[in-house]
Amino acid sequence: MRQIHTHIDIEAPASVVWGVLSDFGMYRRWNPLIRGILGHAASGRQIEVRLAAPPGADVAARLTIVYLRREEAMTWLEWWTVPGLFASERRFRIEPLQGGAVRFHHGEQVRGILVPLLGRRRRLRGRAGFEAMNTALKQRAEKLWAQGAPALN
Repeated sequence: MRQIHTHIDIEAPASVVWGVLSDFGMYRRWNPLIRGILGHAASGRQIEVRLAAPPGADVAARLTIVYLRREEAMTWLEWWTVPGLFASERRFRIEPLQGGAVRFHHGEQVRGILVPLLGRRRRLRGRAGFEAMNTALKQRAEKLWAQGAPALN
């Protein structure tokens, strides 16, 4: 099993951060890790995610959104049909902080007997990739908030 957990503080309300995170159609414009998503942010929905991989080799994966709580959390699950081969759970959580800011938590837990063999293919999805996405999310949300994006509550 491999596990990654990252977080970043964002000077924008949860509703603005959630708006950026749940607008899958805009990922290609700001997200260096997740290059695109086909589908909608809704619990139980299957989505197709295009992830950055070694140069010129983006990887597409079909995932299911297994948990979604607006402005708080979203969890995606990817698994292969044969149990025990490969499963990946990606978690996003928005934690309110004092003064209206938030802490964005971004983590992944990967397990299965194929994980060591897939290590090179998934390398850019490691800590550096997660932190690059976190930074890009922070920049986009803070910019939108500074430009007057509404805080929907």
